[in-house]
Amino acid sequence: MTTSTPSPRNITVELCVGGIDDVLLAASRCVDRIELNCGMAVGGLTPTSALAAEARAVFSGPIIAMVRPREGGFVYSDAEFRLMLQEGESLLEKGIDGLASGFLTQSNQIDVVRCAEVRRAFPNATLVFHKAFDFVPDLNFALQQLVDCGFNRILTSGGAKTAAEGAVELSTLHQLARDRIEILPGGGIRGDNVASLIRGTGIRQIHSAAREIASEISSHSISMGLGMLGCDDFHHGRTSQQKLDALFQAIEQIDLPSPR
Repeated sequence: MTTSTPSPRNITVELCVGGIDDVLLAASRCVDRIELNCGMAVGGLTPTSALAAEARAVFSGPIIAMVRPREGGFVYSDAEFRLMLQEGESLLEKGIDGLASGFLTQSNQIDVVRCAEVRRAFPNATLVFHKAFDFVPDLNFALQQLVDCGFNRILTSGGAKTAAEGAVELSTLHQLARDRIEILPGGGIRGDNVASLIRGTGIRQIHSAAREIASEISSHSISMGLGMLGCDDFHHGRTSQQKLDALFQAIEQIDLPSPR
């Protein structure tokens, strides 16, 4: 069994992973926490039960699993929501520590009814509201709604395209959250910008994908379906060891100010 051991870093690093090879790399690099997905090319989907079980076997740190039944937006039908509850139950049975999901209304507000129902369904799990949060027009109000619903953490870029661009809003959210809910910055965080983000926001955890593109064959005229989405069927994403190592090196060099 490959295990992750506590890292010497003072910043919690959550790595967004899309397959078992990514999980093994995360374990070998002592990543603090992973977010487990399938379908990274479409923003991350619910991982399979087999992947969840194998990830739990090889990674000893906390695992947050995505619960997202399809690509696209975050307004779900009743049937989709029932499926998400079933997926969440199955993932937790595999030893997963928490679930990342996002529920919006047609007007891009937090769907507090479904958020509250998820908390009731999984009273002991860590619940993370993912970057669907960034589509809500009033982030401060949305934060309070998620506190009231019992969520533990919000993955956000501060309503901006990247966390670096949303740093001011992230700092505001962090101060507003205090110890009621965690703010987890995510979106384009790399070795060349992580130090300024940490210093500027006072937040001591980050979420990064650190992805690269791998190719199996040069080209082929037959499509398996991703071509319809503007993707090459025979290229796939994976965690970049080089980018991950660069991120850690940058973090280890940060001279941290006093916690805010």
